[in-house]
Order: sequence, then structure tokens, then C-alpha cells
Amino acid sequence: MILLAALVVMLVAACGSSGTARPTYTNPVIAGQYPDPTVMREGSDFYLAATTRAFVPAFTLFHSRDLVNWTPIGGVLPQAPLWTSGRFWAPEFSRWGNATRIYYAALDHSQVHCIGVALANTPAGPYQDLGRPLYCPASGAIDADVADGPHGTRYLVYRQMDKPGGIWAIELTANGLRVKGKPHELLKPAAGDHGVVEGPEVVQHAGYDYLFFAGSNCCKPPCDYFEGVARSRSLLGPYVRARQPALRGSSALRCPGHGDLVTDQNGDSWFILHAVLPDDPVNARRQPVLEPLRWAASGWPVLGDNGTPMTTAAAPLGVAQKVTRVHAPDLEATTLDPLWEWPWNRTAFARPSSRGLTLSGNPATAELARQVAALNVRAQVRAEAHGCYAGLAGIAGSEDVGEALGIEVQRGQVRVWRGSSGPGQTVATAQVPTGAPITLLATVQGSRTMRFSIDTGGGPVPVGPALSTAATTRIVRLALTCRGPRSSSAIFTSMRVAATS
Repeated sequence: MILLAALVVMLVAACGSSGTARPTYTNPVIAGQYPDPTVMREGSDFYLAATTRAFVPAFTLFHSRDLVNWTPIGGVLPQAPLWTSGRFWAPEFSRWGNATRIYYAALDHSQVHCIGVALANTPAGPYQDLGRPLYCPASGAIDADVADGPHGTRYLVYRQMDKPGGIWAIELTANGLRVKGKPHELLKPAAGDHGVVEGPEVVQHAGYDYLFFAGSNCCKPPCDYFEGVARSRSLLGPYVRARQPALRGSSALRCPGHGDLVTDQNGDSWFILHAVLPDDPVNARRQPVLEPLRWAASGWPVLGDNGTPMTTAAAPLGVAQKVTRVHAPDLEATTLDPLWEWPWNRTAFARPSSRGLTLSGNPATAELARQVAALNVRAQVRAEAHGCYAGLAGIAGSEDVGEALGIEVQRGQVRVWRGSSGPGQTVATAQVPTGAPITLLATVQGSRTMRFSIDTGGGPVPVGPALSTAATTRIVRLALTCRGPRSSSAIFTSMRVAATS
């Protein structure tokens, strides 16, 4: 039986003297490291996918009926396509006839940034990768968007990686699975962009093509990302920038950018993009936020509250928001919980059953991870080791697989360790009676400092000193681990994760 605590916050604002409750939402609408969000509406259903970078399934997929409550439903790519070498980011939904596509960026085996595409009948999937890169210029291409051009043409709009950078467009073939012709430059970096314009989103409105883009530094602290916009009478330009960014960060929501527009059933327009909370100085979690979009009398779009992100606003479709700070993995479900993920080049073979979740071993340490959005967390697991060291670890790094801090047990030997893969460095050891039931416990403070302990029935006993990540990184994932031969395994029979103060 799984024991898992989740802190659920209901956000409801009073409206009017009659006491009628007016539902609201608070940003972010999805907690965790889910940058570069893309969104699509299919009838009354909304779908969102986001960057996963070094983790698979690539591009976590969420579903919603109201834009503020999102449920994970899987990943777009269960495994890394053979033509890629990891680093999956910036997915983009595109409707193609009656079908759905997700164009995305990845590295090929020559370490060139390429655009790929996955195809499905519906936004919910399942998706099938094309099996080759769609576009792989020597100058590199990321952040794909698909836009309508003149005379029924469609174009791939993207950021060029190599200098001088900028946003470019190249025509797609009739089936959208190849490119043709020469690329066209749409937008150059300007003063204040620090050489970066990216995340294009083309919106046609009132006779103009509006090119939304993100500018400047998204990720390295201190970030100064913003969402800008330019417009043209033709997709291929020339473009004129708005005098002010469409959205610039505030002390409450920093560095907003790289998003997607969606129109709800009422005809209202919304922009979903990522931003960073003030308690995250190293930008470890770029989290999806929802901002209203309106068209000013000047014809230019305005996001949020006159260009400033809104932390709380009226819910788009009148449904109250439920924010789950810690998601609950079911170790006894018939299928693997959709929020589990693992390093793209170190597949975690895991299967839930009535006995619990079985994780197969890996000499470099199998890691079955999930994001933890709360800064302070207490976790505990009970595991049965069958030939491997079974454990619990925190993984540092927001997008790449960073150093891990963990505790593991096998045959009465308990070990606290730190490292990137394999056994890592032993920090402390302890002994417990062989065959005795043991619970492994870990606390995370400020997403950076971890403490480990064990419990064999008499209460928690600390093992080793407190361990901290480097100052520039944070613990954003917890992982079940199994270090040993591939024939070995661990069965995790219970897990409890809770946010703490």
C-alpha cells in the first residue's frame, strides 16, 4: 500500500456582497521545471507539453479542461529517437489537417541542434517520431513554430543557434515533413536582447503577422528574460518591433518568456509561458504561468496586467484552481505513473504491481525520478533489495542530469553517497540486521541541503552529515535507485513524500 501525502491548496476569492465565490487561479499553473510550454485546444480539452531536456519520456504531456488545473497524462516520446543524443527541448504543437504534430529541438550525434517532429492522430497521442531530423542546418536550429505563409504555404519558424542568431523561417513541403528553398531572416537581436531572440510564436490578427519572441537571458542567474513582439503585413517581413515588451518580469514572477497562445471556448485569448519564482535565485525551476492577452487600441497585444505578470486572476472558465504541491506516485497501479522520468541514456526499467514498484538494476545506478516542486520536502521509502543496492536520492540540475545525493541499502549495509553515476563517493555507512525491514528517509531543505536517516522500527537514526549541492544548482528531483547488475532489482513497497515548512 502506498502512503503519500499531498498538500492541496484551494484558491477561491470572494466576489460581491452576496457572498458568491468567484474562482481564481494563482501562477504558476503547473508547479515544477516545465519550461518552453506549448498548448493546444481540441474542443473543450487543452493539452500542454514542455521541455524535458536530458530526461525521458521526452516532453511531459498534460491535460486540462479549464487551463488552470493540469493532469499529467504521459510523455510525447517514450524513448530518445535513434537519431538524437539527448537534450530535448521547446516542443510546439501544430495542427496538420485532422492530425496533430509536435515539432521539437534535439541534438543529433554530431552535436548539431536540429528540428524533429512527432506525429499523432490527436493531441493526447500516442506519438510516433519521424525517425530522422526534419531540419538540421550547420548553423543549428531550435525553438520550432509552424506558421501560415502566402498562397497556402506553411513555414518552419525557428531560432538560429550560431551567431548572428536571430529568428528565421524556411518553407515546408506540402506534407510538412521536409523543408525546401532557402531560409529567410525575420528578426535580428537588438540592443537589450544580449544577442538572443528565440521561442517564436506567430499569431495572425487584423491583417498582421505578429511574431512573439523571447529575448535575452533565460537561464543563467541573474536572468533578464522577457516576452517581446514584432509585426509585419507578411510572414516573411519586414517586421517592426513594439516599443515595449509584451511582458516583462516583476519581483513576484521573474524572467517570463517563451510561450504559446491559446483561445478558450469563450473566445478569450491566453498566453502560457514560463517564469521564475522569487525564491529560486538560480532559476532551477522555470514554471508555466498563464497570462491574459488583449489587443490594445494601437493594434498591439498586451499580456498580463499591462505588460506585468499577474500572480492571481479570475479563472478563465470559472473553475477553481487546485494546486497539488507534491504529486502522488501509485506504486501499485497497473501502469507507470506519468510523472516518472529517467536520464535519456540510462533507461529505467520499472513496472508497478500489487507487490509494489520493481526497478531493475544498472551498474551506473538506475534512477527512476520525479520532480519535486516544493523547496522543503520529507521523503521516505521502504525497499526490498534483490541483488542491487536499493535507495533514495535527490538529483541536482534543472535540465541536465547533475550530481546526486543519496542513501542505499543491501544485505544490512547502509551507505550515504554523492556522485554523478555508479557508486559515487561514500560519505557515511551504517549497519542494520540483515533481512530486517528498513525505511530510508531523506529531507530536502531549500532545494539544496539533504539529510538522510534509517528506521528499522525504533524511530529514525541519522546516517552521515548534511550534504549540500553546489551553490549554482538545486535538488529538483527525487529518485528511486537500484545500483547493481542488470539482472538485479529492487521492489519499493511504500513511498511517502510531503512538503514541509
